[in-house]
Amino acid sequence: MPKVVPGYKAEARARIVEAAKRLFVTRGYRRTTMDDIADALGVSKGALYLYYPGKIDVLKEIQAENRRLSREWMRSVLEHADPARGLTETFEEVFRTAVTRDQVALYFEILGEASHDEEIRETLRLDHREDLRSLRRFLEELRRRGWLRGGVELDTLAFMVVALFQGAVWDLSVGMDPAGVRTVLRRGMGQLIGRPIAPTAPRSRR
Repeated sequence: MPKVVPGYKAEARARIVEAAKRLFVTRGYRRTTMDDIADALGVSKGALYLYYPGKIDVLKEIQAENRRLSREWMRSVLEHADPARGLTETFEEVFRTAVTRDQVALYFEILGEASHDEEIRETLRLDHREDLRSLRRFLEELRRRGWLRGGVELDTLAFMVVALFQGAVWDLSVGMDPAGVRTVLRRGMGQLIGRPIAPTAPRSRR
């Protein structure tokens, strides 16, 4: 583990987060301890506490990282020469990397933990509020560019988009076919924003 100096701090934090994410997926959030994370990195638990006071702080960092990634996805849509194509490609990338069965299982485990842990509940509330805020700004920009139908209240639309993705997460958690879930989610998004979202062409295998 790099020393706690400015030149190494970001690298050390990134390594801790990556190790924690792997353990949370394979062992579960509840069963993973700070000792486990330290062992995975080959360092003492005390070294981890120099960066994160506890496991909940690592979870908060993972959520913040996911929000940064979401904002990058939104920017990629806005920077695309063809907004429809940009939204389609970004949608498929989100589904491929963020709506996997492992991630879904972890999401529901943490949601279950929140039922009796106020600190986790507050962490999830903050994450949800930030997601809605970022999504509303994205939708606002789509409307400004004339790519979103008028007459729809944006706070409500942002809530509906998040709810649609949460519905897809639920479907995957009970074993629905991922391809079918992706199709329904894509069509639902198209209905909400008033623009059809076409499926991407299958990637060629070499």
